[in-house]
Formats: sequence, structure tokens, C-alpha cells
Amino acid sequence: MKSIGETIQKQTGREAGRHLTVPAAAADLRAGRMLLLYDDIYPSTVMLCLPAQYANPDSLQTQLQIAQHPHQPLALVLSGERLDALRLPEITHANAPGYDGQLAQRYAASIRALLHPITLQGTFTLPKNLQIIRPHPGGVLQHRGFAEAALDLMSIAGLEGGAVLYPTNISTMDPDAFEVLNHLAAQWQINLLSINTLLRYRREHHVSLITETSLPTPEATFRLWHFQEIETREPYLVLTLGDIQGSQHNAPLLRLHSSCTTGDIFGSQRCDCQAQMHSALHQIAQEGRGIFVYLPQEGRGIGLSGKLQAYVLQEQGYDTLEANEQLGYPIDARNYETALEILQTMGITAVRLLTNNPEKIQAVRAAGISVESVPLQTTPTPDNLRYLQTKQQRFGHMLFSL
Repeated sequence: MKSIGETIQKQTGREAGRHLTVPAAAADLRAGRMLLLYDDIYPSTVMLCLPAQYANPDSLQTQLQIAQHPHQPLALVLSGERLDALRLPEITHANAPGYDGQLAQRYAASIRALLHPITLQGTFTLPKNLQIIRPHPGGVLQHRGFAEAALDLMSIAGLEGGAVLYPTNISTMDPDAFEVLNHLAAQWQINLLSINTLLRYRREHHVSLITETSLPTPEATFRLWHFQEIETREPYLVLTLGDIQGSQHNAPLLRLHSSCTTGDIFGSQRCDCQAQMHSALHQIAQEGRGIFVYLPQEGRGIGLSGKLQAYVLQEQGYDTLEANEQLGYPIDARNYETALEILQTMGITAVRLLTNNPEKIQAVRAAGISVESVPLQTTPTPDNLRYLQTKQQRFGHMLFSL
């Protein structure tokens, strides 16, 4: 049986030669390597793409030498949010002179300043022949362009929202363009990515794997997988232990746990979130295998601010459901699509789901995963008794300890 790493690795390899899949291209970018981006539908230009956070004098000078296009402005793609924070318009300085090492240093310093979160309007000077590009919102799904492709790739790779683009002297309209592309890629040890490949990936995926590492805890040493939603950059953390790719008759434990800052971190007694989290991790550790998915869905999806406002109303006598309604929120705004895509990416086909929530059971089954429900009971306290009663009576949770 394949391990989880092998299952994911199968999806992250090369397509052919130096042509990469999107996950493999993201791995190149995370390692600080540049890519050759091309689009065979609009074939006038091939772009060198470098993550802006890795822009230093050496990498920029290498990019300029490879491009062999000395009279084009260097382009810095920044997210609309960053440009708005800097109050920086789209700026173009065309017909630039040739580049040298000193100019590459000025580029690197400017790019670092523009990416730095504490940089304020008016505290930096843009060098000449630097083009600032604001990509179309929505990425390549909304506009098929190099700027949109570059920023989508930074998000998929989990990197800062900025990319350096520079045109090469290759046009894919040339008869021998792809032969030249492959030769250049091999000569400079640079890999290739087609915008077609990226567009297909964006249509099929909402989440990407960023990092895998070890996480020692009091219960056990888990593998920690950091996934990220491509559109929102919201983090989804997955803890795995042991062999999790069981069959219907030997399924691993699974907990889908919505984040709760007040409970999980501070130990709030207004809810049972921390108790459920600790119980689920303990049960997984006791079995020696299982999956714990930490979802960024604070306050049943209404966010921390909304949840704390609901707390104020609860102090005035409203229950959890009524407080959400008074604030104009859904009674439960959570969505499990991203978590389920992660499970499918990991090759999970059967689970024993640690939950009291029938909606979670239905959502996992609807994704084609075999589900056995395992109750996750906690001991009520005077502070959370009404909260638990509301979950049971108004949300339909299967709580047997009340």
C-alpha cells in the first residue's frame, strides 16, 4: 500500500522533460529557482519568473543575463492588496538602458522594501526601468496573463505575493520555438511551465500542499502537513500519525476540527472546543494512527470578530443560534469542501469520524469517503452547559452526556 507521501508525490512530478506539473513548479519556486513561463495560445512572449522574496542582486543579474533582452523594463508583479496598502499605482518605465550589477542591487533593495509589511507610502524610491504590475483579481481563472499566472504560482507555492517577470528574446511563434525553449531550459537548468497547465490546475484544485514536517506533541510525534487555499491563502493544518490509508474495515480515526482561538488557545470554558481537540489527539495517539485536520473556520465560519460579538449577545440571554441570527450571520457558515479535497489528495477512502455533528458525517460521505461515526463526548461544565444544550437541541448534535 502506498504511503501518504508517495500518494502526494505521484501528483507532483514532471509532465515531460523540463515541463513541470504545477506542484513541482511550486516546489522549484519555494527553493528560490526561477521558471520559464510560456503560453502557446498567446505565443508572443516567454517570461522568466522569479519569486520576489528571492530577488537579490545575484538572482536578478542571472535573470537579466539569461533573458538577453537588455532594453526591456524589469516587471514586478504585486498583489492588489499590497499595492493598495502602498498606495502605489501601476507604473511603467520603458526604453530602459542596459543593466549592470549596481542596478541589480538597486532593484533588489526596492523589491525587498516593497514586499516588507512595514514599508509605508513615500518611504522608498523606485529605480528607473522598473515596471509595477497589478494583476487582474481572480488570477488566470479570470484573465489569462503572465502577471496573473505568476501571482497564482506564488499563492500555490505559499510564497509572498510578489513575482519578478522578465521577457526573453524567444517567441513561441518562431518555427523552432519549442526546441529553442527546451535547449535554453537545459542550458540554464531552468524548468518550464505552460499557462495551460496552470489554468487546468486552478480549475481542478482549490488547495495546495506547502510544507510537510515533524511535530512532537505531548501525545505523540505527528507529521504536520501545511495546506493552503489558493484563493484565500487560508491555512489548513493536517496532523497524521501512522498508516492512515486503511480500508473500510480498518479505517483510521479522523477529526475535522474548526479553529477556536478562545477555546483551543486560551482554554475558554464557554465551549468544549479545547476538550474535543485534546480528546481527539489523545484517541489518535492511543491507536497509533489517524488524521486531525485543523480548519480555519472560527465561530462556525463567521470569524473571530463575529464570534466575540455573539458572545456579548449571549451574555444578554441569547443562545448561540439566536446570537448569530441577531448579527445577520448564518447559524453555521462552515464549508468542508477544502478539507475534503485534502483528504482526497491524501488518498483517504475510509474513516472513523470523531464527531457529534451529523452535517460533518453527511459532508464526508458525499465526497465518496466511507464513514463510521465515532462520538466525541466531553464532560459538561457550568460555563458550557447551555452551549452544549443548544448544540444538541437546535443543531442536532449527538450529545449523550447531557
